[in-house]
Amino acid sequence: MKVKQILKKSAIIIAISLIAVMLNTGKSSAALQANQNTQYTKVDLLPNWQKNIRNMEATGGAMGLSETINPDLTSSSGSNNIDVHAMKTTEYGAIAILSASSYGNPSNDQAITTTTGNNTGVILNTSAWEFTSGGIGTQSKYFDAYGSAKSGDALNDCKGWHGASASTWVSSGDGPFFLRGVGGIFSYTNTNYWNHRRTDFSFTCRGVAVCGAGL
Repeated sequence: MKVKQILKKSAIIIAISLIAVMLNTGKSSAALQANQNTQYTKVDLLPNWQKNIRNMEATGGAMGLSETINPDLTSSSGSNNIDVHAMKTTEYGAIAILSASSYGNPSNDQAITTTTGNNTGVILNTSAWEFTSGGIGTQSKYFDAYGSAKSGDALNDCKGWHGASASTWVSSGDGPFFLRGVGGIFSYTNTNYWNHRRTDFSFTCRGVAVCGAGL
């Protein structure tokens, strides 16, 4: 699928780490910020990442809010105009595809580690795997459930882009989540890549912060 076709179907305006999406009076704007000093290397299980990142909105959390987070990770208030969550697979894909477009660095170089190919872009780590919240499971607001690839997720349709070396799909019984990054921005795999049907591997994960009325 051509880049333009994928971009047309993708929700490109997302937030990653320190990316802010501001919504007001029907207009939207986005700023992509990459800062080497904000890239942390803590590892954990994906369910812990999903819970702990959502709890950044809770009382005493990093966002300075007083939200109550439900067991399904939604907010009890319905909306506090902030939505912080573990990066979904489609959100990672939108950023990766942006890197291959005319707005990024379409040179098809495997060594590219940011969306622009330099420090002005969003940093994408290609030396360590990171979780994205999507795989085999139940579709929810904070998890992309897969039976097949989705437009904009930078998976099957983008296999091998920028020299990506890994393309192992998820299946029932494998680690029910995608890992992205090692071997190229467009690489993807699951924990069965190393040890049959293991689900207790720990990796890094990104937080997405979205700001706007009615979230």
